[in-house]
Amino acid sequence: MIKTYVRLGLGVGIVAEMAVRENQAGDLSGDGKGDLVVRPAGTLFGMNLARVAFKRSAYLRNFVYTFAELLSDRLDRHLIAKAMSGTNTEYEL
Repeated sequence: MIKTYVRLGLGVGIVAEMAVRENQAGDLSGDGKGDLVVRPAGTLFGMNLARVAFKRSAYLRNFVYTFAELLSDRLDRHLIAKAMSGTNTEYEL
């Protein structure tokens, strides 16, 4: 929605990098430049953090592990299983 408003000339938008990643890589306009100008602004807002949580004793199906691995390059099945066991307090993230 924000990118649409920017395209219509209604101002600027501040969005997460992942919201404009497709525009940079996929280039929907086809001209190699894209139709939006992207400027990094992380230094203005600081670091944002997202978390994923699982109930410690829950049985996780394969698609849950796959989903978690898609969320972060640092998450893998072994690390999630280690955290779920409850025996460790450091997970080397």
